[in-house]
Amino acid sequence: MATQDAFPWPPPSAAPPSGPARTGRRRAPWIIALSAVVVVGLAVGLIVWAPWHKVPVAPAVVHAQSPTATSVLVSWAPSKGGATVDHYLILRDGKQVGDVPASQTSYADNGLAPGTVHQYTIVAASGTQRSSPSLVTKVTTLAPSPVGLAVGQETWTTVDFHWSPSPKGPVPSEFVIYSGGSSIAVVPGTIDSYSVTGLTPGTAYQYQVAAKWGEQESRLSPDLSATTLAPPLQGDVPVHVVTTSTPGSGASLSVGQKWDDTWKFSSNCTGNTCTLTTNAEFAAPGFTAQPFTMTLTSSGSGYAGTTKADVTKCGSINVHNTVTLRITPDKGAVHTGGWNAWSGTIVLSSPYVMATGTTFCPVQFWDFDVTGTHG
Repeated sequence: MATQDAFPWPPPSAAPPSGPARTGRRRAPWIIALSAVVVVGLAVGLIVWAPWHKVPVAPAVVHAQSPTATSVLVSWAPSKGGATVDHYLILRDGKQVGDVPASQTSYADNGLAPGTVHQYTIVAASGTQRSSPSLVTKVTTLAPSPVGLAVGQETWTTVDFHWSPSPKGPVPSEFVIYSGGSSIAVVPGTIDSYSVTGLTPGTAYQYQVAAKWGEQESRLSPDLSATTLAPPLQGDVPVHVVTTSTPGSGASLSVGQKWDDTWKFSSNCTGNTCTLTTNAEFAAPGFTAQPFTMTLTSSGSGYAGTTKADVTKCGSINVHNTVTLRITPDKGAVHTGGWNAWSGTIVLSSPYVMATGTTFCPVQFWDFDVTGTHG
């Protein structure tokens, strides 16, 4: 079997080196001491330098307002403390949209959409150093309502009105018309008027208009009150009739005879016309009242109509008379189309009638003044 060399354990200590090795071990304390001085010097330098290496401080107070539908004005108080600020950065919704020199503490952000919400922060800058962002301020751009809503024309069944876009916003994509709190129509933003049809005569209505930009809608404009024209005469109307002329001394009526009566009026009104129908009667004193129905249409500033009625007699024959009525409102007596007081004339005419083989009645006329009050 092979054998191995045997070594003592633990091994004997190595002899210290002679000559140059001894000299090196003597320099070790000096090297260590020099390193310690360098480290301490750096630490002292950092301590001395750090307090003077300041960073900018963000503005403590930031305000934002929307003077128009497409702009926001951001303003802030100058930064206090920290490094000297040489400019400010303006951030909208987390992204930089502008910067201004330190002497300027406001910024106008333009080109925005109406009725949109934005968040603004300000960052102070000194060279390449940046502060943390300021506190957030939130603002909503204006969505201005239409202005100058006014009535154009009112008829018995229609109302026209118009408005203007707000000067504080761009032309909207559309306008929404409301009545009684409900939307009744939508028109393009290039249209500034609307006509409502199919309304009830003599009725008050309320209208408002809102502007829209895409999905953003303004608040409603102030209320506009509009009232359709009332029919000139409606329902029971008291009348007063006075005889002003007769065919002659043989007539059964005399000038000055008068009587009071009540005529009933109804109306059929459209946008441009209003037709009246009266159920009246000829009720002279001492005579049996003779009813007649007449349709009256617009004539000048008033109304006129003609009808047939059996009012007079020629002997024992009932005569088919012609009755013509003309009426006009009294001055200052018209309110939203309705007549409070009016006056006019009635002409009763009788044709030539043969009563018997030897007697006849010639053509004859009776004239009457008629006045009425209503409302």
